[in-house]
Amino acid sequence: MTGMLASVNSVEEALQALSANVDIIDLKQPALGALGALETDLVKTIVDEIDGRCPVSATVGDLPMQPELVYRAVEAMAETGVDYVKIGFFPGGDWQGTIEKLATLPQTLNLIAVLFADTQPDLAVVDSLADAGFKGVMLDTMNKGNGSLTQVMAKTGIARFAGLAKDRQLLCGLAGSLRLDDIAALMPHQPDYLGFRGALCQEHNRTAQLSRSSIMQIKQAIDTQNLLQAENRILIADDSEINRLILGNMLELSGYTVDAAADGAEALQFISENRYQMALIDLSMPVMSGLEMIKILRSRHNPLKVAAISTFADSNQKTEALAAGFDYCLTRPIDEEQLVALINLR
Repeated sequence: MTGMLASVNSVEEALQALSANVDIIDLKQPALGALGALETDLVKTIVDEIDGRCPVSATVGDLPMQPELVYRAVEAMAETGVDYVKIGFFPGGDWQGTIEKLATLPQTLNLIAVLFADTQPDLAVVDSLADAGFKGVMLDTMNKGNGSLTQVMAKTGIARFAGLAKDRQLLCGLAGSLRLDDIAALMPHQPDYLGFRGALCQEHNRTAQLSRSSIMQIKQAIDTQNLLQAENRILIADDSEINRLILGNMLELSGYTVDAAADGAEALQFISENRYQMALIDLSMPVMSGLEMIKILRSRHNPLKVAAISTFADSNQKTEALAAGFDYCLTRPIDEEQLVALINLR
């Protein structure tokens, strides 16, 4: 599922974003550049005001890539209590030295690297960031006058970036003068969040005041796209690769998009990152069984429609599965018509 990041520069703007239920409040000063930094005292004040009600990120400024300079700035910003510290990787300087220096920081710090699409960054750096313990990576634009991310980078480039981030299990963010129309184009890349500033401001001026109606419009558009992506998307969890392939092929031939997990823990991870119309979960799996998985899912108050799959040789299994939180029990071999009927049942 994709969240909304809203960049703000004051306590008042932060509270405005919070009231709109944005997913990440990002602290920066747009008047000072692409990633202009706020004073650390102000950042701490905002963090205290938000008081854990929403994750908060903050930039360290448009700094040259000098290891010691960036390191000290990150240390200082981390002391404010923000959840994420964003570091811009600007052209020139010592990228590798900076990454290696930042890798010596405590692993409890969540560092987000920001690459700039309009500077043609070498995306191979994503591997180095992951190895250094970065939490995530973001694709932004440095020159805000050149248009949005979708105008300065081809779709294939954005897809490659998102794929690299996902492959290395990094949080993936997309930003860069994004507007309302960019949301539908970027959502298929399944970013963890989309970042906005100018589109949230009066007259799309990133240094102007925020507009509540614009914030709500962007938030609603992202929520709508999340719901649309959930339609016709099914999750399968089964430790048997053959079973996954058989069931996956059956569903894909019926027009569904399928994700496949090998155990309950992996299924929970998929569910935390995406929205599904339904999940089909094998009861007997290593690492985490279907019964363990459904109990955790329901403890999180997740209402996802979930069916247990088994041979159900033991007559007590169905009772146990339904009691644990499964909505349905499907007996192998799966009847395709019955399955499609359950998926489409509202």
